[in-house]
Parts: sequence; structure tokens; C-alpha cells
Amino acid sequence: MKSIRSITFAVNSSKPGAAAVAESLAALAKREGVETRITKDYPLAADALIGQDLCCAIGGDGTLLGVLDAALESGSAVLGINLGKLGFLATFTENEAANDLPALIKGNYSIAERSVLYCTTAKGESVCGLNDVVIKETQGSGLIRLCVSANGNPVSEYHCDGLIFSTPTGSTAYNLSAGGPIIGPKVSAIAMTPICPHTFGNRSVIFDHSTDIKIESGEPGPCPRITIDGRVRFEADGNFPIEVTVADKKFRLMQNPDHSHFAIVRDKLNWGGPAIR
Repeated sequence: MKSIRSITFAVNSSKPGAAAVAESLAALAKREGVETRITKDYPLAADALIGQDLCCAIGGDGTLLGVLDAALESGSAVLGINLGKLGFLATFTENEAANDLPALIKGNYSIAERSVLYCTTAKGESVCGLNDVVIKETQGSGLIRLCVSANGNPVSEYHCDGLIFSTPTGSTAYNLSAGGPIIGPKVSAIAMTPICPHTFGNRSVIFDHSTDIKIESGEPGPCPRITIDGRVRFEADGNFPIEVTVADKKFRLMQNPDHSHFAIVRDKLNWGGPAIR
């Protein structure tokens, strides 16, 4: 891998100690001859990482999601430093980042290219998501009916609380909580998981990465909301049909050599351990 000559440290100011970690790592990088800058803007503007080799997102998984648009625009790699509770994406601790940074700067690193979803509305608005696109009834007033087609062919009609469209990266998030499958991060696929479907036969469906998924409203009723990576992006009223596709661009995530994907999954989901701890 090529050596790293420029790093932006993206700080989540709501995380205690994040700014101090950024200052410490920036000083270390400067001693290695790297151009550095620190930003507390969150989420990052789309052009914030142009010309940067690496972005260190300091905070947790949510902080890392906040640099997604900028990383896709620039092609910069992203290293997540976990100061929060979960670290499926932000897999470096503060100490690991400090210990590994000199070697990473010299080019001793590996990159995982993660799939990204594009959600496009009938109005032409398009937003990307690293984890998931969720269409969900939010008023507590009843189920919604959603009709799904793949490449123009009907799949099914769902009478449910909502639908989750997940990347492999996001398969351990809301998708998993709703009973969906865990998908290996290198698999090119989209998982569709219904939320509390009225019909028990409605289960998760795995689509290949080239599938153009279209979602239409089956009948008048409660207005669903579209959230992408946990943030509300659209009220669905007037935005149907909605299309979900895999983006051409990949999110370049710097991997922690000390933690494999399923080692993280085992730790975070407590696999092989007691049910309560």
C-alpha cells in the first residue's frame, strides 16, 4: 500500500476526550512527516476530504457514519477510533491507533471496500447509506402496505411495520435485531428484512448487488418515514416509488489487523458466552 501523506482527524465533540485524542494522534503523525488537520464539523461536508489520504474518525460507529459522504466523494480511506459502546466499524482503540499509526503511515495497512446503498425518491433526491435504508411507519397508527419489485419483476406485497434494506456492513445492526441474517462483509448483496410482518411467510430476502429494487406504497394509510443509517432523510409522502440500489463507489475502511470481522461479531454479540453478563 502507498504511504500516507495527509490525515484529517474528524472529532465527535460529544464524546469526552475525543479532542485530546485527536491532538495526540495529530502530533504523532506530524513527527512522521504527515500533513494533518483537525475538524470538529459533524457530519463532514461532501468536499471536506478532497486531497486527503486518510480520515481518522474519532468517537465511534456513529462518528464514522458522519464522514461517509466526504469519504465517498474523495476516495479517502477511513480509520475509526472507538470511544463509544459499540465498535463494529470503529475497530481501533485509542491505544491501538497510537501504536499502529507509524506503521500505517508507512503503508503497512489493508483496506476493506464496503458496499454502499443509494436510496432515490420519485422526486429525484438521492442519499447514500453504509448500513441501511429503512422505510417505517412512525405514527403508531397501523401497519403499512409496501409493494416490492426487483428489476421490474414483482417480489411480494408486505403488510408490516416497515422494511429494512441492509448492506453486509449493516447486517449486524437493525437488520439483525429484526431477525435478518448476518452477511459477510465481502459479499455483494442487499438484505431486505420486513419489520413485524403480518404474514409469517414474509422473511428476509437476499438480492445480488446488481438488483434495482423498487418500493411502492400499496394503499393509502399512515405515512412512512425513510431513515438512512439511523438519520431521518425523507417523509415518504409524495416520494414513492423509492429505489434502492448498490452504489458504484465503495467505502474504504482501514482494517485493524488485531481484530477480524467475526472476532468483533463474537465479542459484540456475546457469541459463545453466557446469555447474561
